[in-house]
Amino acid sequence: MKKIFRIILLVFAILAVFMAISAFVLADLRPDEVKDNNQSKEKIAYAKELLDEAVLKQGLDKLNQFSTYEAIGRDYWPGLMGKVGSPYRWENPKIAFRFKVGNFDSQLEVLEGDEKGYVAGIISNDYYEKQHITYHSEVEDNAGIIFTLGALQYFFELADRLSKAPFIRYVGQDELRGQKIEKVFVSWGNETTKDYDHYVLWIGKESGLVEAATFTTRNNPKPAPNFLYGSMQFEDYRNVNGILVPFVMTAQIGEPKDDTNENVHRVTVESFKWDSFPADKLNPIGKN
Repeated sequence: MKKIFRIILLVFAILAVFMAISAFVLADLRPDEVKDNNQSKEKIAYAKELLDEAVLKQGLDKLNQFSTYEAIGRDYWPGLMGKVGSPYRWENPKIAFRFKVGNFDSQLEVLEGDEKGYVAGIISNDYYEKQHITYHSEVEDNAGIIFTLGALQYFFELADRLSKAPFIRYVGQDELRGQKIEKVFVSWGNETTKDYDHYVLWIGKESGLVEAATFTTRNNPKPAPNFLYGSMQFEDYRNVNGILVPFVMTAQIGEPKDDTNENVHRVTVESFKWDSFPADKLNPIGKN
């Protein structure tokens, strides 16, 4: 009996330590050279050049020619971790994701299954849902759809958005899926703080494209230790009106891995269109 009691106490002690670490230790993606802020001007210039070239290679310099875009596909969260992390109450139906270029006005609509016709979105930071035939803004986003829509839009526009960040540094070289990689650290300062995230872009040496990114999630609504970080891999780039769009985006815990079948969730795009709907479609609640 005493032995069982000791084991229970030990388990609670370990959990307490884990929770304490999770609360106060934030994921830090900065290598020592970046932390010490002693990188040469040449390396800093090279990092910015790599990122600017990635923007041009992907065609994101043309992004502001468009007002909106729609990606139709699936966002599949497999396994137990998927059930915990998924923001959706449905399994894996086809979804229309709609975004306004350059901000976070966005919307999703379920296109099939029992939840067909369900709509949720964000307009000027206000969340809304379509319940039956009526839109409501007096609802709570308990599942994390706001975070998911914002994250997906950020990843579709990633290189362009991060090219505007004030703190860009060179990290070094690596390999991923048989490709040589140049890595660039991007953030809004040189601290580990809950005020902003860290990103490391994995830019293909031959492709010139962002092949993957590691990132922190300081404002993740799901229960996750603060010291964990994730990665997103970008594959199957296709040219849509002069802009290369990744039709497969695979999220993993920690560093990106060669085997993308090991994942938390995967977004698979079936069709992608620019300006296929007016921007006011994202504002069904008439927000001024």
